[in-house]
Amino acid sequence: MAVPQLIVVSPRGSGTPLLARTTSALGYTPYGTMSGVQHDGGDRPGPGETSRLLRAAYGQEQAGRLLLRQHEDRTELESAFRLAVTALWRVWWTRLGQPVTAASPVDPVLEDRLSRIPDSELPRLLPGRGCWYVNSLDLERADAGFLRAWHAAARPPIVYHHRDVRDRIIEQIRLLSQPAGRVGSLPDHLVYRDIVSALPTMDARITLALTDPGFPGMREARRCQWLLRHPAVLVLTHEELAGATHGGTAEGRERALHRLFAAVGLPDPAAALAALPGAGSDELPVGVWRTHFSPEHERLLQQHHGDLLPPHPDEAVHSLGPQRADAPAPSRPASR
Repeated sequence: MAVPQLIVVSPRGSGTPLLARTTSALGYTPYGTMSGVQHDGGDRPGPGETSRLLRAAYGQEQAGRLLLRQHEDRTELESAFRLAVTALWRVWWTRLGQPVTAASPVDPVLEDRLSRIPDSELPRLLPGRGCWYVNSLDLERADAGFLRAWHAAARPPIVYHHRDVRDRIIEQIRLLSQPAGRVGSLPDHLVYRDIVSALPTMDARITLALTDPGFPGMREARRCQWLLRHPAVLVLTHEELAGATHGGTAEGRERALHRLFAAVGLPDPAAALAALPGAGSDELPVGVWRTHFSPEHERLLQQHHGDLLPPHPDEAVHSLGPQRADAPAPSRPASR
């Protein structure tokens, strides 16, 4: 039986939409940074799930009243349920150590009541099947109770999805080079969009990304390194999931997907594999950094971010792409 909740940690620029389309096709509603990804099908909240969340959010008496009146006024029940789900999302987001804003439309009374739910019971309250997407999972910011519960049960499963740091840099530069209205609303993206746009060449922009410690995505990726080493974390790379369409291999994609199926407990991997979408044409190909990185960029990478290079030497096989004439052969640190 598939697990009801899944957490994906995917640093910015890792090609996250490709994985989000995959988990959505498996029936998981995307929350968090990928909440805008359209979801087709999947599990709907059943009567038991609805009443369980209503009791936790409103108490036994009010939840009973809402359920009894649903035949007379379904609108009241649906409104109360939506408010409870929104508050529960906020509680999850906070426990995962993610930033929240005062403007979030959440009932503070509901949020406070749901925040008192024991960590071991919290995953069972979200209706249907959900996949939380976050850019980082910082051990110093995530809720200690949540981390203890996960340590004890390894549930919900955590997937660390990442990409060669050089391709992440190119993807971030591509995003920050877009018109202002398409950059998004993250404060660091707004600020660095101005900085990146003021630089005249791609070489200058890569140099900025490699030498500025505040460049978007670099600090959070470094704080996620523990995920590469934890035995209970499933590690997937964009290089694997991109498949032959974008510079990887069909075999590598299939092996990675079977690891994902096993982690979420899908009973029929063959049927799941046949139903999945292929890699989208909007994803950057594997190894695109090779057309842009110079020997000086490689030197700066080793100096400032050598610890973020791919930990598996055989990932060099997946980093096939157009080669810049003056780029040196890729180097790797010792494998883990």
